[in-house]
Amino acid sequence: MRFEDYKDTALAHVRDAVSEKMVDEKIVFLLDKINALSDYYTTSSCYGRIVVAESTADNKKREYRFLGKWHRTVSFSDVKCAIEGYRKNVLFVRGDPVILHVGCRDMDSASRLLKVCQSAGLKRSGMYQIEPRIIVEIIGVDAIFAPIGRDGNVMVDDEYIGFLVDIANEKFGNNEKKIMDFSDSVSSL
Repeated sequence: MRFEDYKDTALAHVRDAVSEKMVDEKIVFLLDKINALSDYYTTSSCYGRIVVAESTADNKKREYRFLGKWHRTVSFSDVKCAIEGYRKNVLFVRGDPVILHVGCRDMDSASRLLKVCQSAGLKRSGMYQIEPRIIVEIIGVDAIFAPIGRDGNVMVDDEYIGFLVDIANEKFGNNEKKIMDFSDSVSSL
């Protein structure tokens, strides 16, 4: 397939996902900006989020039971209410940074994109796939992963939960700043 064919297919999927509210609303502006460029298109995205989740017995990420998931900063009560649903396995509080997968026309356009990522502080970005198409994975660095319970027992006190909420919110704010810095630089591509 040609680059344009991949892009047309990806843009149709993005339009459908946006219309079905399957895309974080806060990141749509950035997807639109990238997708308007002739050498790039987005394939998947997450603005960043704060999560309270319970693992499965075999700890497969796709099978986590989300007790709370927010694409914004959270309050102590948000997290405490989510924790009330905890029953078994491992309980954790997690803050995930922005993640984007971007198709690139060629190695030169991928290289330009990676330079913009680096300058915006999205330092974990890199080539994700080269064949049959070039995909750059853009990942922020502002993350937190804290196990706080096991086998149905919360193993930390409210003071520590409040501490995690503060850190997760700080990292979410850092993530948002890097998204804006990246967005400001995307036009130079």
